[in-house]
Amino acid sequence: MTVHIDDWTCRLDFPDGWIDLTAAIELEPAGKAAWAREVVNSVNPLDLVASRESLEKNLVSLARNAEKAHAVLAAAYFAVGGANYAAFDVQIFGEDGVVLSLDEVESRLRGHKEIVGEPHASRVELPVGPAVRLQAVYQSKGVLGFGKQLSERVSYALLVPQTSDVLLATMSWRAMEHSDQLTSVADALMPTLSFVPLDAEGNALPEGGSCGV
Repeated sequence: MTVHIDDWTCRLDFPDGWIDLTAAIELEPAGKAAWAREVVNSVNPLDLVASRESLEKNLVSLARNAEKAHAVLAAAYFAVGGANYAAFDVQIFGEDGVVLSLDEVESRLRGHKEIVGEPHASRVELPVGPAVRLQAVYQSKGVLGFGKQLSERVSYALLVPQTSDVLLATMSWRAMEHSDQLTSVADALMPTLSFVPLDAEGNALPEGGSCGV
C-alpha cells in the first residue's frame, strides 16, 4: 500500500490475510457499503465461515473507525474463514516549527489516559531509522458509556526524515488469546515501512528510493 502525504510517500508491504481499508476511508456511507460488498464478492465463498453480511458490516465499521482516527493508511488482518483479528492504521502528526524528539514522543505515548498497567516501551532500529515501540493494554468505555472494553496495541512512532512530522503506526486487537501471534505479525510488518520523497508533481524522487525490505 502507498499513501501520499504532502511531499513524501509512506509504503508498507502487507502479506496475505490483510485487507486494505485505505480506499474506503474518505468514502460516503453508501460508498463504504459498496466498497465492502465488492471486497466480499472478491473472496471465495468456500473460504468463508462468517456470513457475507457480517463481513461487509465489519469492513464498513473498520473503515469508519479509520476515518474517525484520521488515518492516512489503514488495513485489517483476517484469519482464515473471515474472522477479523486486528486493525492497523497510520496517523501523521506534526506542527510547523515544532520538532519533537523520540523521548518526547515516547512520553506522549506513555501518557495515554486509557493505558492500563505499565506499558512496555523500547527503541528499535527499522530500515527507515530509529523508532519508539510501545505495547500496552488499553481500557475504553463500552456503548453508551456502560461496561469496559480491553484492547491491546503495538505502536511504532518514527520521526520522518527532513520534516517535522511524526508517523504513528498502530496495530490493535481485542482477541487477547492471540496476543503472541498478533504481536509477531505487527513486528514483522513494520520493517517493510519505507519513506519516499516526492517532487512538486508528486512523483517519487529516484534518490529517495525505497528504504523498506
